[in-house]
Amino acid sequence: MLAPDLVLPNLIARRAAAFPDRVFLQHVDGSQMTYRQLHEKALRWAGGLARLGVKRGDTVLVMLPNGFDAIVAWLAISHSGAMEVPVNTGYRGRILEYIINNSTAKVMITCTQFLERVDFVADGIEGDATSTGLALLEQVLVTDHAAPPRGRLKSVQSAAATLDDAVPVTAGDLAHHDIATIVYTSGTTGPSKGVMMPWAQCHAMSTGCIPLDDMGMDDAWYSPFPLFHMSGKLAVYASALFNGRVVLREAFSTRDFWPEVRKYGCTASLLIGTTMTFVASQPPSPEDRNHPLRNVLMAPMPADPEAFMRRFGVRICQVFNMTEISCPIWTRWELKGKSCGRLREGYEVRIVDARDEAVPVGEVGEIIVRASQPWLLNAGYYRMPEKTVEAWRNGWFHTGDAGYVDAEGWYYFVDRKKDAIRRRGENISSMELEAMVCACPGVQEAAAVGVPSELGEDEVKVAITVRPGSDFTPQKLIEYLIPRVPRFMVPRYVEVMAALPKTPTEKVRKQELRDAGVTAATWDREKAGVIVPR
Repeated sequence: MLAPDLVLPNLIARRAAAFPDRVFLQHVDGSQMTYRQLHEKALRWAGGLARLGVKRGDTVLVMLPNGFDAIVAWLAISHSGAMEVPVNTGYRGRILEYIINNSTAKVMITCTQFLERVDFVADGIEGDATSTGLALLEQVLVTDHAAPPRGRLKSVQSAAATLDDAVPVTAGDLAHHDIATIVYTSGTTGPSKGVMMPWAQCHAMSTGCIPLDDMGMDDAWYSPFPLFHMSGKLAVYASALFNGRVVLREAFSTRDFWPEVRKYGCTASLLIGTTMTFVASQPPSPEDRNHPLRNVLMAPMPADPEAFMRRFGVRICQVFNMTEISCPIWTRWELKGKSCGRLREGYEVRIVDARDEAVPVGEVGEIIVRASQPWLLNAGYYRMPEKTVEAWRNGWFHTGDAGYVDAEGWYYFVDRKKDAIRRRGENISSMELEAMVCACPGVQEAAAVGVPSELGEDEVKVAITVRPGSDFTPQKLIEYLIPRVPRFMVPRYVEVMAALPKTPTEKVRKQELRDAGVTAATWDREKAGVIVPR
């Protein structure tokens, strides 16, 4: 079992006592925060939350950019006994409304940048008969405005007045089985699901991505990845474990990656999704090896990892992971072709058929996982017991991913069994996107699929049928979606079809659409010069 002093809020308290003035958080804007400052502010905010009535077992929403306040909020919510629900800062419209309502949270911490989006859905989305508004949300705390503007929301207050001036709570010992966070993953066959992640799982994920064996007080983790994903959270947790620093950036920038790694002495980082492609595609430079970075997790791997390591003077590791698990398969620093690694101690993995029976070595099946200790994997989906039972069938967590294992115990990821689309590091629910596309005037039916991108991962394509007599155009669809869905969900490709390909039971044959890819009849938003604003 995970020792209590390694649970992150307890660990920060211990670091604050032993190294009060050591800088733990740095931002590329120049600001920084010590262990003591972080711990003391988290306890004050926990006191403020308690004053608002937040208690053990409650949920609290956090919609903040990558920065110190997002980390303070995470720790404060935990100290109050509640569960943090981080919200993707790209969310707006129906998806944002759904997450807020499904979380059952009465309190939300956000900033003026996102307040208008929350206010937009407060009384229901105009013109959307299925929109319900925000019946449960009672308090919205804004971190960066002394007198937040009031709109349709019930109560909007300054976080400074409500949280910063509160009486600190006394730090209590949180346990490994307490829920650290509820991270929503994209829905593929239904609405997005909130993954309940215990502290033991978060710790296991943070120690299982990049091996921490050679990381110490002089090391720093460069993290331009969001704190509403585990890619951002594990950087914070891992850095606290090796008593180093975490360097935050609001979003990844190819231009600034190497200069900031050099400036802040960063020795570890992730390059996931298209970020690896962006770095590798830069012209060779005499400065390519002039940096302190040495440990990098990549997913997916570059086509030639050895060439990448030689060029940049780093070493690479890879894992098989998802929000619901905690790196049960990893390579450490030993790579073998396209393998995502071998079994990590403390986990069991099987490759099975549709009946959960093991398939022969080398044969593709579904990857299922379980751990030797409790709380190392997810504790289920929040308020979705039927989905929890479905995923935890026969005592194993079913990943929904296809793969195989070779005779030497190396595992290989083949493809997602689900219909999620991955674009620019974000998982997109095809079902949620289709719902928004079908709400557009003139659209009769829609199917969203991922098609190959020149940058790796997917581009989004929607195939649609149009209502008779409609003046629909692909550009009108894009203009309709821009204010209603996150930027990363706006399709690049639109194809109008006479009919969608279907099975005898009237289900869309999405594989047929994926196989067709971009055809002569496909409209390309980029070629048409339609720009999606940031």
